[in-house]
Amino acid sequence: MAFAFLDLPAEIRDQIYHEVLSTANARRPPLKDDEPGTFEFDLGILRVNKQIHHEAKKAFEDNVFIKITTPWSESIDHISSEGRVPIITKGEPADDFQSFHLWVWIDAPGVPYRGVAYSMVISLDDLLAFTRMWRFSNLNHQGLNPHLRLKLTLQDPHVPNRKIQKSLQSALLQPFGQVKDLQSFSVEGAMVLPSVEEALKTEQAMPDPSPEESLARATALKATGNQSLQAGEYAAALQQYTDAFAAIHITVSGRKRYIHADGYYYRELTSGPHQGQRSDYARLIIRAQLVANVMQVYLKMQEWEDARFWGKRSINLFRSSLTGEIDADLGGDRSSWAWVQESATMGFPARTEMGKIMYRTALASHELGRQDEVANLMTAAAVYLPHDQIVQARARALDEPDSKSID
Repeated sequence: MAFAFLDLPAEIRDQIYHEVLSTANARRPPLKDDEPGTFEFDLGILRVNKQIHHEAKKAFEDNVFIKITTPWSESIDHISSEGRVPIITKGEPADDFQSFHLWVWIDAPGVPYRGVAYSMVISLDDLLAFTRMWRFSNLNHQGLNPHLRLKLTLQDPHVPNRKIQKSLQSALLQPFGQVKDLQSFSVEGAMVLPSVEEALKTEQAMPDPSPEESLARATALKATGNQSLQAGEYAAALQQYTDAFAAIHITVSGRKRYIHADGYYYRELTSGPHQGQRSDYARLIIRAQLVANVMQVYLKMQEWEDARFWGKRSINLFRSSLTGEIDADLGGDRSSWAWVQESATMGFPARTEMGKIMYRTALASHELGRQDEVANLMTAAAVYLPHDQIVQARARALDEPDSKSID
């Protein structure tokens, strides 16, 4: 006998609808590391019959959706590609979409508006990524936000004019505390609670940390991480180093590092421990120190693959900036590493830190049996660390006949 779905209790059917149609279950991981994830909703259930359509549609609308609209089509692509914000839908389906809890309208009053707008729909779970991307864009392009107008409209997609509970109002509005210095900002609809709006505007009024403050905080967090590393508290050290990266606008997700707000650091520092330095140079040195320290944690944990990955990524980024080579092999003939000697005469920032990265990558490669890499890496480390006796001794040992070890 055929299974009669509608004979199930309404509560069970509702659980099934929510399971099938939730954004959590529809989310798909990115196909490539630098791409956003996607969503694949199984909407076939909405086409079974009228009753199931009515019941399932209510469950679908219980997801918390945000609709973002702007006069600039390229902004939609920028949000997705640069911010790696997964898009549920865009284009005409997004233009027509009304089952949202929050409508985000962005425009520039001083720019002629031709009556054409472009929309996208995202999940509440990705709202913070969107506002963080916006914050980084404003830092990178100083003066962006003073030209922009932002209007936020709250609504209950089920019942017009019904007040949204305070916790959801906060979840929807508070991420916009990162969006500062706008020409115009307003919040409308769904009986916005004054306390929620006030908390949002208070955060918006707080200035972003200056480059001096950001670098000082990163330095302090790095020092705390070093203490944890020395104490053998490796998980704590990794978290503190991750927080130090975040303080200078670099986000770490697993093995990936995303560097933001470069333009914010293109000036001389006027105070703090790095006074008188160019802030982008100071940031580069701290970045390299953090990479070297993260590698040291992984070496202590005997996580050789992770240590090698972090080292190889930094080495290849540095090598590419000098030679144009992308994702070059760490092994191969030593003649292909002539760039190391050439770069050593440049007096570039973070030379010592790059030497440590080379050395620690050599240690990891040795443990992994990648002896073809060890000689190149150890020789390069010796170039960058001419006064480090341990590195110099190990580099010389590799030149001895039949030498196969750095021990």
